[in-house]
Amino acid sequence: MALLVMLSSACTDRGITGPTPTTGESHPGFDTSIYPGDAEMQAWLRPSSPYEWVGYYLQSPCHRDPSWMGKRQTLTTMGWGLAVLYVGQQTFDGVPDVLFEEDFQSSAVTCSRTLLTTEEGTADAIDAVTKTASEGFPNGTAIFLDIEHMDAIPASMEAYYRAWVQQVLADGRFRPGVYVHRDNAESIHSGIERAYSDMNASGSAVYWVTSPTGFSLDASPSDVGFPWASVWQGIYEVSQTWNGATINIDIDIATTSSPSSP
Repeated sequence: MALLVMLSSACTDRGITGPTPTTGESHPGFDTSIYPGDAEMQAWLRPSSPYEWVGYYLQSPCHRDPSWMGKRQTLTTMGWGLAVLYVGQQTFDGVPDVLFEEDFQSSAVTCSRTLLTTEEGTADAIDAVTKTASEGFPNGTAIFLDIEHMDAIPASMEAYYRAWVQQVLADGRFRPGVYVHRDNAESIHSGIERAYSDMNASGSAVYWVTSPTGFSLDASPSDVGFPWASVWQGIYEVSQTWNGATINIDIDIATTSSPSSP
């Protein structure tokens, strides 16, 4: 999951490539930070490519690029399934979002480990829900909070993501999801289960797990090692050309052809 903030990804699996995708029983999809363009997405529409769905990046604290915003109707009309992504706060430092006001320059850091708080988790969840609604996604859509790889999960991150999940639950319109590295998945799954319990909420979050180990487009997402995984990302930063259009992508499989759909 590439972060559009000119910083080094904390995910240690970046840069691994893999085989040319073939169709299997699971539903292949891809994600890429910057919107490729309407012509490219039309060119890649199945059966021109094997992919059925694509990651849909909301503008967010650690993904300031707005190029996906406003493209939901275009993509669904084409026939693409979607996985809504919100890149929240991370355990590493980001860069300032620079604002210009006449001749005065100021900056505000929008992506940083210093913002991993309960309060920020709540605020970011409100932002994610507001943007998902404004993009026209229906009630029940799953929003995946992107949490990049961590060698150790600090208490501040647990406070942040639990507050984010609980605010999405409290709002009630959409479902919480999480994108998480396999090394951190068990711990974060347990933390989210506790967040649900604290809210007396039924059901469970939707999980998108990333790891290259054993990945195949003929596998099931649960083969990543967790029965509750609905999406598995396993090939990173590979350029592919389909129907004359080239896009640099990460490759995924999912249990459905539109992972965020109700």
